Amino acid sequence: MISITKNLFFKNPDFYLFNIIIPLIFIISVIIFMPINQVFQFDTDEGIAVSLANLYSKQIISDPTQTWSDHPPLFPLIISTFLDIFGYGISAARILTLLFATLLIWCFSQILRLSVSRKTTIITILLLIFSVNFLRLSVSVMQAIPCLSLGMLSIYLIILYTINLRIYLLILSAVILALSLHIKMIMIFLLPVTIIYLFTSFHSLQSILKLSTIQNFSFIKSPICIWLLSLTTAFITISFLTNSFDFKQTFLFHLSSNLKDNFQDHNSFLDVIYIYLQNFDVLLLSFLPLQYLKNSHQDINHQVENRIYQIPLSWLIIITFVFLKHKPIWYHYIVLVSVPLVWLSAYGIQTIFNQIKFGKLKKLSSTQLSKFAILTILFALLVIPIKLGVITWENHKFIVNSQVKFTNLERVITYKDQSHWLFTDVGMYGFYSQINVPPEISVISRKRLGTETLNSEFLIQVLSKYQPEQILINRFPHLADLIKPYLQSNYQEIYTDKSTKHYLRNDIYRKS
Repeated sequence: MISITKNLFFKNPDFYLFNIIIPLIFIISVIIFMPINQVFQFDTDEGIAVSLANLYSKQIISDPTQTWSDHPPLFPLIISTFLDIFGYGISAARILTLLFATLLIWCFSQILRLSVSRKTTIITILLLIFSVNFLRLSVSVMQAIPCLSLGMLSIYLIILYTINLRIYLLILSAVILALSLHIKMIMIFLLPVTIIYLFTSFHSLQSILKLSTIQNFSFIKSPICIWLLSLTTAFITISFLTNSFDFKQTFLFHLSSNLKDNFQDHNSFLDVIYIYLQNFDVLLLSFLPLQYLKNSHQDINHQVENRIYQIPLSWLIIITFVFLKHKPIWYHYIVLVSVPLVWLSAYGIQTIFNQIKFGKLKKLSSTQLSKFAILTILFALLVIPIKLGVITWENHKFIVNSQVKFTNLERVITYKDQSHWLFTDVGMYGFYSQINVPPEISVISRKRLGTETLNSEFLIQVLSKYQPEQILINRFPHLADLIKPYLQSNYQEIYTDKSTKHYLRNDIYRKS
């Protein structure tokens, strides 16, 4: 039995490397560097996601129209189902995101191994793992990593389709992308990326199928048409199953001029420049000459490998133009730039390896390896310890800042047995305490505040409807001013500081 296992390993060591070792390296990196259990929240969006999931799980809401959200409801539904199975706790929710991140790493490594060497793939994966905010987002209960991982899986299936022409891969790719869009609609930029790749692969597919002219290949039967029809069908089906047909709220809302007007202090051009500067090391690597792509190959498999380069290039160009027109650009959007940029850097790294003559004791000439290439790869390697230092420093800040929030949570839990509803602008308090947050205010964000729907009249209506036993305002202090008359009549302030106001309903306060 042992000999059989050894033979299997030595015959196909790449199987273990790319399917077990690399994912394990990533998971171990997360365990070492990310304090999953010690941080109250890595982002306020975590609280929104788990708060919505909690409401779905308790069947307080069954329809997305019962609450306000600028994203489809699929992600909270996935969280709710996962927590129903594995238990309610922030660790379980963050492990779910980690699973999505591991899927992303796996898909990325599988794609890289199709066009670059094993060494290049390993180095590139490490560059992605330790890129800015990647580890943090890999354990944050937010849409960024889940939608991106499904998008990457969709791309991987498309690439496999162009290699072996199995139609089920094409259809499955479309279904996976439809799921990604139902997590976060920003992934719609992958539509033109995929179409461009399929279109440029069209003539190669013809040669495989031995078709002499384009006319012989009916448009209805073309990969692009089949993929688009499958995507549309899957998207509509998922919309029907999740009752999420509000395209205006989940997509057009993000493009509205009113939203952009509320973020005048955000400069999209400077934000994009800042994102690129944060990825300066891999940006330099992507500038290196791509000599091996210039070589002409008659074998169709090599042609497919070379065309893969078009995907991160078109991805980067399209997403950059999208961001230049988009407001606001949050820090977690960085992965939409860093992933294709790291992907492109793989070809730069491969160029360096192609120029180095391994196993030969001869001095490298300037034509074999330029000074720019040497400095670039050294810079990328030297930056990794600095990034790890920054990650450690940021995590320390998260832990320190969490202490105050955990103290607030203890105060909330003190009155848990007497509380059915918690009015709060930080959904994470409701999730930790398992006290219900009114659906109408389960999503309180800067974007929603910009819509002016969270006015005094609306908030007082919510208070009158649910009569929450506790009110905890911690993120947007001015909300207390909007409901001040109602607070003075019905609530007693039990704690206040520069960022927190905690109130108890009068009857609960008197009992206490």
